[in-house]
Amino acid sequence: MAAATTTVKPQGLKRTAPEAAESMILSQTGDQAPPTFEQYLNSKNRVRISSDTKCSTYYIGGVQIHFPFAPYPSQLGMMNHMIRALNGSHNTMIESPTGSGKSLALLCAALGWRRHFAAKNTQSKASVIHIIRRFAKHNSLPDFTEAKPPMTSKSEPAVKSETLENKPESAELAEMGQAELTAEPKLETESKPNISCNNGVDENSSKRMRLVKGAEDDIARPKINHVKGDPMEEPNTREELGGDIKRKRLGAALGDLPQTATYILNLAKSCVPPGLEAGDISKLEDYKKNYAHISGIPRIYFGSRTHKQVSQLVDELRRKTPYRIPMAVLGSRKQMCIHAKARKADSVDEMCSELKDKDECGPYTRYRSLLGAKSLAQGGKNEIWDIEDIVQLGKQTMSCPYYASREIGGEADLIFCPYNYILDPGVRDAAGISLNGNVIILDEAHNIEGAARDAASKEITDAQLGILFSECENMIKETILPDVHLRIAKMAENICFWLRNEQNTYEFRDYETNTCVWPKPNIPLNAVLAQLGFTPHSVCQLEADYNSIEMYIKESHKSKDDFGSLDGIFHPEMAHKSDSEKRMEKLVPHLSGASMRHLSGLLRVLKHIVLDDGPFKSDYKVAIIRTPNPMRDPRNARNHRQSRGIEIAEIPHFINTLAFWAMSPGIVFAEISQLSRTIVLTSGTLSPIDSYASELRTEFQSTLEANHVVEPSRFKAMCIKTGPSGGLLEGKYKNADMLLFQDDLGKAISSIAARCPDGMLVFVTSYSLLNKLIARWEVTGDLAEIAVHKEIFTEGQGSSKEEFDKLLSSYRQLMKKDRNDGTPLARGAIMFAVYRGKVSEGIDFSDHLCRTIVNIGIPYPAFKDVKVILKRDYNDSHCAPQQRQYQQYQQGLSSGQMLSGSKWYDIQAFRAINQALGRCLRHKMDWGAIILLESRFAYAWNISQLSKWIRNHVQVYNGFAEAKAELDNFYDLRIQDDKASSEIIKHSPVDDE
Repeated sequence: MAAATTTVKPQGLKRTAPEAAESMILSQTGDQAPPTFEQYLNSKNRVRISSDTKCSTYYIGGVQIHFPFAPYPSQLGMMNHMIRALNGSHNTMIESPTGSGKSLALLCAALGWRRHFAAKNTQSKASVIHIIRRFAKHNSLPDFTEAKPPMTSKSEPAVKSETLENKPESAELAEMGQAELTAEPKLETESKPNISCNNGVDENSSKRMRLVKGAEDDIARPKINHVKGDPMEEPNTREELGGDIKRKRLGAALGDLPQTATYILNLAKSCVPPGLEAGDISKLEDYKKNYAHISGIPRIYFGSRTHKQVSQLVDELRRKTPYRIPMAVLGSRKQMCIHAKARKADSVDEMCSELKDKDECGPYTRYRSLLGAKSLAQGGKNEIWDIEDIVQLGKQTMSCPYYASREIGGEADLIFCPYNYILDPGVRDAAGISLNGNVIILDEAHNIEGAARDAASKEITDAQLGILFSECENMIKETILPDVHLRIAKMAENICFWLRNEQNTYEFRDYETNTCVWPKPNIPLNAVLAQLGFTPHSVCQLEADYNSIEMYIKESHKSKDDFGSLDGIFHPEMAHKSDSEKRMEKLVPHLSGASMRHLSGLLRVLKHIVLDDGPFKSDYKVAIIRTPNPMRDPRNARNHRQSRGIEIAEIPHFINTLAFWAMSPGIVFAEISQLSRTIVLTSGTLSPIDSYASELRTEFQSTLEANHVVEPSRFKAMCIKTGPSGGLLEGKYKNADMLLFQDDLGKAISSIAARCPDGMLVFVTSYSLLNKLIARWEVTGDLAEIAVHKEIFTEGQGSSKEEFDKLLSSYRQLMKKDRNDGTPLARGAIMFAVYRGKVSEGIDFSDHLCRTIVNIGIPYPAFKDVKVILKRDYNDSHCAPQQRQYQQYQQGLSSGQMLSGSKWYDIQAFRAINQALGRCLRHKMDWGAIILLESRFAYAWNISQLSKWIRNHVQVYNGFAEAKAELDNFYDLRIQDDKASSEIIKHSPVDDE
């Protein structure tokens, strides 16, 4: 019997194994043809189709897709577009309006493709094996063992080492290669016994076979035990020896399919080898082109902007799709921790590490018990689970959900996470995410450029450097890597001294924040880095020191865990000591997790800009930022200080921050593109899409802008150039303080609110403008007029998550109260919000929650913001002058062409508008009005920057009265239609079940 590597998995997480597909390959003997594709597709594929969910089957791009209902045309387009990108291993962008079923289409397309690809991959390899067998029957194989390291029962040079990102659907090669060496089809004379693979061997001969390692060739092969009456002897003739060599060479050939396929294809250049046909050569060519480089079936990483949006994706997978696959959700300790003390700490991460070091976290010691939970297993209640599910299960079993989810993620084929887990190299490494050859889907990707720039940047304050210095001093006192910690302490001290230097000149001053930026015309970046002590040599030394500390922490934790002692040996003298004494003696002093993260981030940036071969030297700005210390404000921080026993005199007046700002998101994104198989960027509002390729330094070979599922008759889009008094509605900064402009806006909104049914959203460009407008309308009486028709809600600047959730809940409860289907509320609600604020991002205002969106102004980024200024200058410096001159009016860019600073600036504004417009029209039967109170949208170029679904439907009105009349007619028509639909439903017969 062939030797097999046994993998012990926790009970309950027993995954759908690929052994069924492998067994079909192993069962091939002689000239038996491989199984069909359908057999591979349905033979316990790791992507299963649940019978609990009703669905229809579609074939899109040759891939079988199971979908819960008849797809919208836009969904068919998305799935077809995505499958082509996955098949071609290229990157793509998909913009599809919110409410068009984007998430469902992406999930079904990705999982259907993975299921198809796994079957195709397995079938292709089985066909190649079948061809090689027939080739070996009629031809001589070369001795591949001379060029390759010998195969043993533990190594398989044909297959790349199995990694987290490549799951074991192609592990059939590893097991199959060993099996083929031990039990070959009958290649010798007929007088020899028939030694076949497992599935075809007779009972007696299987008992006589056992695997041994060849003493001479180090190749696993069958040893035939002598039994009474057995006519077989050890091979001692030339013919028998030749048969043994043939078996060995065939085993090596099957162990390295790509090399063997290439060898046969080279022979076939002159003529088809004996025993093979032209069709066999075509199959080998297809294998070499599409599958030879694949060491496993790609994993799928599905990222979204927030944990809440991730939860919505998981819910779509669980409720609406028939697909079931080993999956995981990655979250933070703050979300998953169930330890009462850690949850109350200011930093859950640091408290978690402290409790673990002291052996005071019971849930952590039991987290592996969650891996055996039946509800998480195949067919279990929570086979598709979310953070709330695993946290609840962790509380029931007092087991840590955080560490359990990480371990489950190591075995999963579909992983959900916020996309900063993928973008940020430090977070990615900590989460164990490996992107090699895998599929990356980033939903809500309209913010991806800014998120990627943040992931490539690093900021560290003098207070954080002071903590690092103190921790290093403690390590030196403990004589733990004293030289290493001394160098890091000196580095921290030197940076602090430099940050607090009163001679620094701050050229950017904004309210109470002062900023100094390098390089300057007379001071190059290298000179500043040298002042900080960052040279190629020192950065290499810092990397070596960091690695030493990291290795020390890992080894000390490993030693501490082994047998409950530091050196992994039981000590009798510990037996009489109390648990607390044992814990104290087992404590391993080391730098905190926060300090290690700061060192890691600092090192990553410095390698980019200091080392001679750093490719991103010109893509960074170094800055000092000085801000007032909020801890000195007795109104804001008294309780915070008192809880720590800190006197105000002890608190520094300023916080000084060292910043390394990345100007290009391509610093981190280009690496992701190089590692992964396919990247899919998707959002309801990617437009304008010109910037992504050049900013991310990634080629997107295709883009799709889908239409809305809502019929154009169900929404009204209009641009109104003037207000009720005839004043021009132009929301430029210079007009913000003009009373005529403010008054016209107040009268226009109160007039719209008087007729708009139910809910209404109003977006303005900034909180300062919002405050000015509300203050003015209180004086003019326009705010009171609005309040007659609508309850007023206002998004607060800097509000906490709890405060915003409370505001949103109040709004929704009001809209739900006394509601009758088909009849608008007598008095609805209006929410005043700001572009790029919480209301504009990912909040669902479907149906009566929002029947009208009013947009005021164009939300360009703050013109005097330091980062905006630097980014515009950076883009201009990397964009040729002739390109800058014409980009303002171009509708597209050539591949790799850098955006000018002004074009980049414009795109940020229109992307924010498109995001706000997506708050209403959330499903096919939804309806609403979109009103642009901004005269600049009369220009065709500005309208062209809107999303495709709306740009062709915007009507421009010169006067407010004409527009208002059209709007009132639209409201009346839609209200009548809702009433008629409600009456039909009310009087429809109910089927008895």
